[in-house]
Amino acid sequence: MTQSVVYIASDHRGFEMKGRFVAWLGASGYRTEDLGPETDARCDASNFAIKLAEALKADVSAFGVLICGTGQAMAMTANRFSHIRAALCCNGTVARFSREHNNANVLVLGANVTGIDVAQDCLEIFLKTAFLGGRYAERCKILGDLGSE
Repeated sequence: MTQSVVYIASDHRGFEMKGRFVAWLGASGYRTEDLGPETDARCDASNFAIKLAEALKADVSAFGVLICGTGQAMAMTANRFSHIRAALCCNGTVARFSREHNNANVLVLGANVTGIDVAQDCLEIFLKTAFLGGRYAERCKILGDLGSE
């Protein structure tokens, strides 16, 4: 069980996967905040990525999960914020390295391009993997210093 909150959001294409993950996170002992959408009606992914980025700004110990069709819109939007390190992951290895080497705080998934079992594997690995720090801490400082909101 984890102490940190997992904020999760999607667009209409990621809505079904988000629902499955909200249920899994709750059953696995994670505190979860579903930031929407509430239905699978067409919506813009970027609006939900912004909402998640704002939530993480106020809760720096939390993790985020964003899901859209390919993951690209969510990743591109979220990474505009200097406090976000969003990693678009397609398998467990990428999820693990995104945490270990880049201290990613947001997992991004593409519901149309990543199967549900692989996506869930990414989620589990992402949440259970610790940042290695050390030489990778400088990379995170560089990323954090780039740009501003």
